[in-house]
Amino acid sequence: MGFRGWTDRTGCGYAARTIILRSRFGGNSVGFLAWLEATQWPAEWVRSSTEGYPSMIALHALGMAIMVGLSLLLDLRILGWFAGIPLQALRRFFGLAWVGFGINFISGSMLFSAQATMYIVDWVFMTKMTLVLLGAVTAGILQPAVAKVAPGGQLSGGTKAIAGAAIVIWVVAIVMGRLTAYL
Repeated sequence: MGFRGWTDRTGCGYAARTIILRSRFGGNSVGFLAWLEATQWPAEWVRSSTEGYPSMIALHALGMAIMVGLSLLLDLRILGWFAGIPLQALRRFFGLAWVGFGINFISGSMLFSAQATMYIVDWVFMTKMTLVLLGAVTAGILQPAVAKVAPGGQLSGGTKAIAGAAIVIWVVAIVMGRLTAYL
């Protein structure tokens, strides 16, 4: 059960979350998060409209499929899978992967706005966000490494280790993202 569920179940609700948030993060950030949740657009639109939440969750899934799908393809290729695909051929998809990341950033920010005070203290959500950041860092390391390798060249063991770690990071980030809705 998440922080919001605990505070709702114990009868504390929004007021308790606000007090705990203020003590944990300081008054200014709580004011901003409360303001963000109170905005008509995007927070109320995402929370209440028929098209808000479904369209943002659909865009979030699309962005994730693009970024994570292409990242996993690159990671697996670095680890020796799909040897018939030259590493250099994957370079053309690097920009597209970052477009997917941008779609996720925008849609995720809008989804966050609907329940900002809840998400900021939810350990599952914060773990997901940490992993997404780490996944982006691994992509930012691996893409230039692949761009530098000559056709038929070998990547270092360190680069392969980062690719292996990236697979775990992305998979766990996806699982944590799904669990955010339920815990």
